[in-house]
Parts: sequence; structure tokens; C-alpha cells
Amino acid sequence: MQFRRLVAVVLALALAACASLPPPPQPVVRGDMAAVQRQLQAYIAQQLDAERVMGLSVALVDDQQVLAAWGAGWADAAGQRPADADTLYRMGSISKLFTDTAAMQLVAQQRLALDAPIQHTLPWFRLADDGGRATLRQLMTHHSGLPRDRAGGMWLAAAPAPEADFRAMLRQLHDEPAAAPPGLAFGYSNIALDLVGAAVEAASGRSFEDQLQATVLAPLGMRDAVFSTALPTHPAMATGHLRRQPQPEPALRDLPAGGLVASVAEMARFVSMQFAQGRNAQGEVVLPQPQWAEMLRVQNADVALDADLRMGLGWMFSTFGNDTVKGGGPVAHHAGATFYFRSQLMMLPQHRLGVVVASNDGNAGALVNRVAQRALALLLEAKAGLRQPPPQPGFTPARQPWSDAQRAAVHAACVGDHATLAGPVNISVQGRELRASLRADEQMLELREGEDGRLGLRHRVLGLLPVSLGPLDGLGLRCERVAGRDVLIGVLDGQRMLVGQRLPPPEPLPAAAAAWVGRYRARLPPGEVASAEAIEVQTRAGRLWVGWRLHPAFGGQPQHALLRPESDTRARMIGPLADTGPVIRLEPRPGQTPLMHFSGWVFEREAH
Repeated sequence: MQFRRLVAVVLALALAACASLPPPPQPVVRGDMAAVQRQLQAYIAQQLDAERVMGLSVALVDDQQVLAAWGAGWADAAGQRPADADTLYRMGSISKLFTDTAAMQLVAQQRLALDAPIQHTLPWFRLADDGGRATLRQLMTHHSGLPRDRAGGMWLAAAPAPEADFRAMLRQLHDEPAAAPPGLAFGYSNIALDLVGAAVEAASGRSFEDQLQATVLAPLGMRDAVFSTALPTHPAMATGHLRRQPQPEPALRDLPAGGLVASVAEMARFVSMQFAQGRNAQGEVVLPQPQWAEMLRVQNADVALDADLRMGLGWMFSTFGNDTVKGGGPVAHHAGATFYFRSQLMMLPQHRLGVVVASNDGNAGALVNRVAQRALALLLEAKAGLRQPPPQPGFTPARQPWSDAQRAAVHAACVGDHATLAGPVNISVQGRELRASLRADEQMLELREGEDGRLGLRHRVLGLLPVSLGPLDGLGLRCERVAGRDVLIGVLDGQRMLVGQRLPPPEPLPAAAAAWVGRYRARLPPGEVASAEAIEVQTRAGRLWVGWRLHPAFGGQPQHALLRPESDTRARMIGPLADTGPVIRLEPRPGQTPLMHFSGWVFEREAH
């Protein structure tokens, strides 16, 4: 998803320089779809080598026609099996669109209600703080307030037993507090989509897998596609890789949120169904037109803290910077990422153009996005003669120096600690200028004065030599008051996005905070694969911090967040808002090191 990709870009602020952008596409003559394919084939071949990606497949869709579908690289290098249009990939979070489609079929049958609390369908579901009263609509738009994940037991060496599957996990959430009130702001949640899957089961009377197969996959003719926790033993199944090295793809517990396996050729059928207003290739209704239209309608335009982020039911509409396609109306899209598979689906409903890209390499996240964007832009040019304009920068240096009053107002609104999507950020004044610091590593960035009161980012090596920050060179920042909060807003391509919230000055930490400090190791049960490691809690600048390192499959970068103590034994991991986020609990053990409980995991503090 593009919003998450923005987070990845912001995390790159700690780097001295960003990789250069790929060369721009060449113009194509209107109607010359063959030129689109030729350009993409050459681009993909070059990028597979440049990015060290093992394999990739792509399908281009124009209404009810698959213009082209092909593969590049290897589905399985050891077996000398090339990637092609029928290679099967784990589609990751694109699965959510299928789960939501199945739910909307049941809405059409009046067996599910969009705006009733999910507990009307699942009366057994509850959270520790009596939260979890989100509606089906809020679950599907990621406004449920539920935590993002139940990390413990999410990734496994083999398919989970029934007592450890997504259904069992949802029943274990009675000890998990909500991360935010329902409807407050966008908060991506795999748990939310698992709940949608459980609701599909309850309303249909059969298992989630059987319902999806019977009502979505089979009617679309997706014969090899399947929802599966472990990768199926199918001869067309791709092998997972990381930078071209083969890797065993873990099984995924959260089946409704990410368990679809399919080829790009099959996924093209799902895209064509969107352009046929819910009908399959034979003209049969898969999703009734009112529910199809509702999925593609913006649902959250009245949520102030979402800024310009726009969501349908499952579909995302906001894209930024070099990932967007302009001039063709709304871009409906969804991405997917598991350990060693990456995918992207993008379409222009107004022009009935779409593209699906999938890769069997964990290093391909940026590449599948670039290929999808480039393909959709070229298709739009070939079909409608609309060529892409240059990106609209969110920052332009000020033509006139700011007045003292303007500078003072911006400083007053911005200076302080911020909880952001990229972790803790401190904005301070040095002389007459502002500086931003990712305080985890003291990386310092200049905040330049620009037009419309916006701030721009600049980095200098050793404080002397300016270097490009890539896409962030055009990012504008504003400190604003939104919904009663002092927030940091990013501006790019004419769109505003919530980056973070300014925190009040730190108060003295309670003496009990010292009990949290230390390094922790996870107590993983046999067969579990952890997505993060190297957990450490420390105090810095009067605040409680937690740091960890992602698994190499997800980039391996260090991550940091602030902990907001709520009691001696409970703290909330905050960001981008100051009072929302998942809860961590500390369990003191007299005579032993304490345990830390987070998202279904148990961590034991290492002895000093």
C-alpha cells in the first residue's frame, strides 16, 4: 500500500543519500499497446538485475481484455523454472479485497450489516477494555481502532493447527486493549480483516476458505487460486527468495488478511470484474452492482485526522509522489507483502485500465510499485493520449525570507518532540533555523523555509555538502492544529498526509519506569518465525523508548517508538498520534528478571 510505502521512505531519512530514480518512460503513440509491453519488458529486465530480484510477473488489463501477461526472471532458479503469467505467488494483503468482496456479497443478501457493531455477528468477540465495537464498515476501511497485528503466532514454519489459527487468535484478544477509538483515524489492521473473515464464516455457515472458493474464486474462473496458510504444493508455485537467495516462506496464520495464492493471469479476472461492475466474463453477477459501487466509494472524507488519505471498502485511493498516476481519475489500489513475496494491484476505474504485478523476492517491494505505476501510466497514455505531468512538489523555497513574526509562529507550532510514522522526531531551533532529528541515531536534518509556510528537508554530509533525499526533496511539512491536536502534516503532489503529532513536554518519569529498561529476547514456541528481533527499552531525554530490528525479509532496519506509561506495569507504544497505539505490559517477577508482554509475544529481559 502506498501509505505504508511513504513510511518506508520517511525511515530512509537516516541515510546519507537515497538511490536515484529510474529513467522516465518514453512516449507511446495512442493505441500502441504493443509499445507499452515492449517498454515494460525492457524496464523489468534491467530492474531485476539492478535490484537483485529473482522473478516477477505482470498482467495488463483493458476492460474485459488481458492485453498482455508475462513473467521475467525465475519462479524457481534451482529447478530452472522461469516466471510466467501462470506462476503462483503469495498475494499478501491484496487478499483483503477478496475477503471484503465476500463480505459485501453477504451484505447484499442481508446476512451482514455494514453499520452494525461486529459483535452482532460475532457475539463472542471482545477486547480487554470493552473495545472492539467497530462496525463492519470500519473494519474494512481500517478505522476500527484495533491493533495492527497479533504478532505472536502470526508466522509459522508449518500451517497452524486449529487451536492456533486466525479464529482461535481472535478469541484470545480478550486480554488485548484497543489501540484507538473506532472512527478516530486510519489505522491499518490485519486483525480487522481476520474479523471480517470470521464474520463471513458466521454469516455464510461454512468455512472462510470454502466460502471464498465457492463465491469469489470459482465464479471468476480462478481455478488455481486458493486461500492457504502454507504455500500449496502446486507445480506452478513460485519459490520465495531474498535478493535472489532461496528462502522458505513461512506459513501465515492470518488467512483472510493475507492468505491468497494466485497468478497474475487469474488476478486479471478480478480486475476485469471491477470494470464489468461486479460481473464475470460470462456476464454472471459475482458482486451486485450496489455493493460493487460502495466498495469503490470514498468512505472517510469526513475524518479530519486522515487529511487527504482516502479509503473505499478495502480499496485505497491515495498515492503520492512517484507512485501516483495522474489525469485518469481515482487510482484504486492495494499492495501485498509477506516474508518473501511482494505484489501490487492498481487500476483506473474511469478508464477501465488495470495492472497486477507480483514477485517472489522480498527485495521487490519498491520494484513492484514502480512497475505497476509505470505500466498504468503507459496504458493511460496509449488508450487516452494522456501523458503524465511532472510531480507537483509539496515544497518550494521561499522567494522572500520569512518575516520574524512568521518564523516565530512556525517555531512555536513546531518545536518539540513528535511521535511520527517514522518513530520519534525532535524539532529544535538552532540560531534562526529549525532542525529535525531522528533522535534514535541523532541524524540531523535542516528544515528550510518555503512558500505557504511550509518547511522542506535538507541533509548535509558532515554539515557541509548537501545531498539529495530523493523523493523527500519535494516533501513539504506544516505544523497544524487538526481536531484539537498539534499535528505534523506532509504535503506532496497536492495531497496532505498525517505524519505525526507533537507531544507535550516530558514529565518526570515515575521511578517504576526503571524496571522497564533493558534488552529482551522473545520466548518463541517451537515452529514460530519472528518478524522482529533485538528488543531494547531505554530512557532518553526524559522519555521511555523501545527499539527493535525488523527481520531481513522486511528490510532489517532498526525501528524506534516512544512508550507512554499508563501505569507502573502498562505502557502504550505511540505514533503517529500521541494517545493511540498497542499496549505493552510488564510482569514483575520477584527474584527474577521481569517479563514483557506485547501482541501475543512474551519477552524475557536479559540479565545485566
